[in-house]
Parts: sequence; C-alpha cells; structure tokens
Amino acid sequence: MRKKIILLSGVAACSLVFGQSVPSKLNPAKDGLHADFMRFEKDKPVFQGNPVLFDEATQRLSVAKGRKLGSEKDQLGFETYRFQQTIDGIPVEYGMMAVQTKNGKIEGQTGKWIVKAPKNLEKAVKISEGLALQNAMSFVGAESYKWQNKEEEEFIKKESNDANASFAPKGEVVYYSDPTDEKMNDLKLAYKFDIYAEKPLSRQYVFVDAKSGKILGVDAIIHEVNTPGTAVTAYSSTRNIMTDSYSGSYRLRETGRNGGTAVQTFNLKKGTNYSSAVDFTDTDNSWNNVNTNKDQYAADAHWGAEMTLDYLFTKFGRKSIDNNHFAIKSYVHYSTNFFNAFWDGTRMTYGDGSSANGGKPLTALDVCGHEITHGLTTKTANLAYQRESGALNEGFSDIFGNSIERWARPTQYNWTLGEDFSYAIRDMSNPNAFSQPDTYLGKYWKATTTVGCFSPIQSNDYCGVHTNSGVLNFWYYLLVTGGSGTNDKGFAYNVSGIGLDKSAAIAYRTLTTYLSSSSTYMNARTYSLQAAADLYGAGSNEVTQVINAWNAVGVGGGLSAAGKIAVSDASLYIISPNPATDRFTISFDGKSGSGLVELTSLTGKREVSEKVKLTDGANRLEIQLPSNILPGIYLVTVNGQKAGNLIKK
Repeated sequence: MRKKIILLSGVAACSLVFGQSVPSKLNPAKDGLHADFMRFEKDKPVFQGNPVLFDEATQRLSVAKGRKLGSEKDQLGFETYRFQQTIDGIPVEYGMMAVQTKNGKIEGQTGKWIVKAPKNLEKAVKISEGLALQNAMSFVGAESYKWQNKEEEEFIKKESNDANASFAPKGEVVYYSDPTDEKMNDLKLAYKFDIYAEKPLSRQYVFVDAKSGKILGVDAIIHEVNTPGTAVTAYSSTRNIMTDSYSGSYRLRETGRNGGTAVQTFNLKKGTNYSSAVDFTDTDNSWNNVNTNKDQYAADAHWGAEMTLDYLFTKFGRKSIDNNHFAIKSYVHYSTNFFNAFWDGTRMTYGDGSSANGGKPLTALDVCGHEITHGLTTKTANLAYQRESGALNEGFSDIFGNSIERWARPTQYNWTLGEDFSYAIRDMSNPNAFSQPDTYLGKYWKATTTVGCFSPIQSNDYCGVHTNSGVLNFWYYLLVTGGSGTNDKGFAYNVSGIGLDKSAAIAYRTLTTYLSSSSTYMNARTYSLQAAADLYGAGSNEVTQVINAWNAVGVGGGLSAAGKIAVSDASLYIISPNPATDRFTISFDGKSGSGLVELTSLTGKREVSEKVKLTDGANRLEIQLPSNILPGIYLVTVNGQKAGNLIKK
C-alpha cells in the first residue's frame, strides 16, 4: 500500500494546492524522494516561483520551497528554473530540481528532491571550521595552496574587482550524501570547502563531516583532458580572429562577441601564477608569431574560444556559458613539460605539452570546445565530477568539443580527441580503441564503487569519469552517423543516424534543460527522449533513433540472450525502479479496457501474468514480484507488446 507523503519541516510545502493538475508522465518516487521526472500535458499548474511536489497517494500537487540558482530561456519558448533544496535553511548538496515552464505554467520537472528527511538529522556542527579545514587540506596533501601566494591573492582581487576576494577557503555548512546515494537517506551535516592547490595542481570541493571530521567526498572543479593529450590549433590554417588595439599595438582581447562576451588570451610564460600573466601582442594585427616560444599557439586558443562561443550562439542562441556573457579567459604556456589542459571553474589553462607529443601546446580546437563546455555544464546541470554523473560531464564535453570542431572546420574533423598534436586520447566512434567502454557495464567499464577512487591522492579519474564517458560518446556517434552491430551484452542493434545538428540539439537540451547534479546514465536516457520529443515530436523518427542508440550502448535496453532481442521503447513505457527488488511500476499512455502484464525470463519461463484495467491516457501499473523469483533479466510485455527489460536484484 502506498503511503501518503508527509512534508517535513524545512521541506514543507506552501498552503497553495493544485487539486486538478495531475502529471501525464511520472517516474514513480523512490522512498523519501520526489519523482525525478514529471511532465504535464494538460491542466498545467501555474508556476509560483518554486518547484511543485506531487503526492502520489492523494494525486495532488503542492508548492515546495527552494533556493533559486538561476534561470534561462531557450529557443522553444521554455524557461528553465533551477532550485537547490534546503532543510532548515541548510543547502542539500545534489538536491536540485529543474523546473521547465512555458507561458507562466509548469511543463515538467527533473531532478532530486527530498520529501521525507532522514530521522535524527544533525542540525548543529560539532567540530570547528578550522579543524575541518585542516582535515580537508591533509586529505588533499598539497605542498602549497593558492591563498598562500601573495601574488595570486592580489590577482584574484583584481580579476574579480573585489578587494575582499581570496582563494582562501571558507567552510559552507551543507547536508551531504554521496551522489550515488539514490534515496539520499544518508545525509550528513558537513563543511564544504573550495580547496585550490598550487603544487601539485588540483581544485575540488572537499566535504568534511561536521561531527566526526571525516572526509565524506569530493567534487572536482578543475576538469581536465586527463591523459596525454591535445593539440595545436596552429594547424587550423589561417583564420580570422578579433583583437583590440592598445597602446599602439594589438592584443588577444575582444570585448563584444555575440553582443557582449569578452574573449581574452594571456601568456603565463611557463609560470603557474596567473598574477604574472601578460598579454600577447602584435604590431600589425597579422598574427604570424611563429617563434621558439611557440606563441603561434596562443592564436589557436583565442580562435578556439571564439568558435566555441559562436557555435553556442549560432546553434542555440546562447550568450556564453552562462547565457549572460560570461568572459572566456584563456592562459597559454602554463608550466613546463605539462601535458594537459583544464577548466578550473573560472578560466581556461593550457600546457605546452611534453616529449610525449613533441612539445606541442594543447590548444587544439576540440580541446578548447571540450574544456569550455565544462564551464557550460557547471552553469547548467552542474554534474558532479565523479562516477556516472562525472562520466556524463566528460562525455558532454567530448560531444560539444567534437561538434564545434566539425562545425568550425568541416574539412579537418574526425571522431578522435587530440589528433591535431599527434596524440589522440579518445575515439568517439570506437571507444574500445582507447580502453573505454562502448556498452554500459561492458568491456573496459570502470567500477564506480572502488573505495578511495575519488581521492585526488589516488587518481584524477574520480571513479571512471574519463573512462566510462565512452558510453555517452558512442551513443552520440551512433545518433549522428548511424551504425549496426552487436554490443557487449549480445544485443544486435541498428541505428539510423539523424545528423549532427539534430543530435547536438538533443544533447544540448538534455544537458541544459533536464539533467541535474547527480544524474545517471538512466536519467540521461529518459531526459534525452523528452528533449527529442520537445524538439521533433513524441512519435518522431528522432525519438526512435535516440531509443535505438541508447539500446545499442546498453542503457535501459540492449540486452539479449540466446540471440533474442528485447528492445525497450521508452517513448511508450517507463519501468521503475529498474533494477527492482520486490515490485516495479510501468507507466505508459494507453486506451481503456482490459490488459495483461507479463514477466518472462530469458529462458522463456513466464514468471508473472497479471490482468489489469487500463484507462484512456496515462496509466501507472504497480506489479508485485513473486517472492521466489531469482535475480536476473526479465522481459516485460503489456498485451503482448514488448515494454522493456526489468533487472531483478
């Protein structure tokens, strides 16, 4: 029997209740959480400036309270508002809801939101902020930190135009649970610190238990290419760039791109202090600066930033990564023998490469697009940089890095990342070639449960973010070009490509409108289907190919045994939870009458055969699993039609 949701203090709803508004699509809520996907087709509730909560027992909506993070409009007329949940005024890390509105009414919502807070939740810190910071710094284990560098402290004050600005971390008190905690029932009161280490370089949020002082987790802020990689945009031939005139010369600065975005490129001169950076200059604005310092590569970084901004503006009407003219600053010639490039949450930084790639700076166009997309992700979905959400974070950066390259220089693109400097590090068309998986949980998939795998001391891969991104990359490749084959789960797939522009539009809308900080691959499947339906219609070929591509990479479908193919059409059916323990719910649009839901093992044994009553429109059927059913994969059918695969834990 379903229990009525009780909204506790701190997550309580306002008194306003919508009695007539019922979602037409809904992912059933996990215990203690609100549904992570909800759509309204008719009787859409008026947007009251906050998310709404749906009580599945009473079928009624109420307005929740949240901290507004921001909003943005898109070309379809939707305005997406993002909110962070608070409990008793304390932010819930990864508690985020994206509310999609149009003409003042709610079209739908996606994200995580607690409606039943865990019992015995701590409300007061037990250790001091100073002690918690010591523990955080001990965990990071750096030799030096940005705030210990006087020049860098002066730099941040000047850059932000704030005399009080500092790299020194200040502890924010939050409620933290690991992003993989699907029910968010392990909330702990924690200090959140932004730790920017200078040597060795790293930057991440570190979460420290405010009671015990234990390190609970990290969320990387510096998002990097990772392994040896990336490139020389000096090989993008002669390109037009915008600069400014200054003191009788020219410098790599632009102030008004796409209506007001600044693009600035600086020279670190092989140093690591941003405060020491100077302008690149040229006397005649004809930048043929080939020299022993490799300054020609600065023009590539500058052009790459301009092309990234132009792509976002031309294709999606977006004005920089925050849709509000966020300045794009690039720093070239970072350190020596530094084979990497990274986005640190505020700016781009490029190393000059190493002997591994002939000492070529990492300013390749696809890398520029990749790293700046990390900034776009931070300003929208803010995908946590670890495990599956981190793999999605990396994958979307590869998607748009590649798409920008294909758009800006169509005669020089391919599906690899970093090929310009003779050291490709990933291949979206064949992830296995670089020991990445092309199938979810398939060959080369990196386990995301390894103890300590998120530690910067152990690795900078944060539980597979650079490895498991191969699944999203291959999904996108198939969606663009099409392809057929058999995946690691024995599933024979056939995808008809829909082309670059449509695929990119679906990926962009999925990232900027629907995903939230702790989203998983299954969330990405559900939300990308909705994005495709928004753009091209619910019964469109584009939706069908999105389904086919996800099945091909084994997310939500693409499972087979003994040559039997079982396709999950998520545009028709949603099975949740999946995997399931003792019961599951199947949601779909149907017609009134009698129905039959059956569950069959891959050996052909019928485990469930339940008669049900169907209604016109939205149906939600809860099916009880037999107590003696074995763990495994089962085919779900409704009136003989394949609805998808259910995984029994």
